[in-house]
Amino acid sequence: MIPRKLPNIIGVTLIVTFGLTLMLPSVSAKGDFSIDAKINLQKLNNVGKLKVVASANGDTQVKNVTGNDLKSKSTTVSFRFNQKNNIVTVGSRDEYFVCAYALNSNTTEMKSYSCVEGNMEQLNGKNTINIGSGSRNTLSTGSFQTVNGKEVKDVTLRIGIPLSDRKEDVKDLKVVTMIKGELKSKTIDAQKLLKKSDHNTLFVPFLYDKNPDIGPIRVGDLFFACVSADELNPPEGTECEHREITHTGHIHNLLAR
Repeated sequence: MIPRKLPNIIGVTLIVTFGLTLMLPSVSAKGDFSIDAKINLQKLNNVGKLKVVASANGDTQVKNVTGNDLKSKSTTVSFRFNQKNNIVTVGSRDEYFVCAYALNSNTTEMKSYSCVEGNMEQLNGKNTINIGSGSRNTLSTGSFQTVNGKEVKDVTLRIGIPLSDRKEDVKDLKVVTMIKGELKSKTIDAQKLLKKSDHNTLFVPFLYDKNPDIGPIRVGDLFFACVSADELNPPEGTECEHREITHTGHIHNLLAR
């Protein structure tokens, strides 16, 4: 059963009169938090730069790692995000992602990548996540992965957002997408689009018609989509999903919640 929309309550337990105890996600109203990506470099060779991208709480950042920072066994890249923006306030169950792209020192094209999807734990502090290590699972690629598939041109990421449980509540939604280190975002008027639609799932297209600066998109590349809004709580104000490019056609679908 989908619970009705409830007001923001910080770190409390709501006792419903018929005996059900419902834990609401904690939310934070001010300040900032960090995503600290600890990147294992031990298996990387002939790498001239790491391009590291992150998305959390509806926002995005990109940082590069070069020089002496690539010569140690590991390096940590820290991203700071505001806890609150005009779309969403970060909550304890919100999702985020970080990807690191290892670039060839001669061609600057991607040699390999590692991505991780995580959940917020420290709303007022540091959230540490490991990249380039461990085993591959549903939330992590584990070690750095190579991509040797066929080139895919004029990629459109078609992001589906099911809203049957929030169609009366949701207003503005922010959608973030990322593929091969390239980030794009859109803020949409969900109520306006739902009124024009015959169903309760919105579809938002993102066209990537130019090659990313680290090389062309290929079969096997991973892409992400996150959707953010306060009205999506509970369970999360930001939800993220990902999948691989599996064919050379133009349209690639992903449900973001």
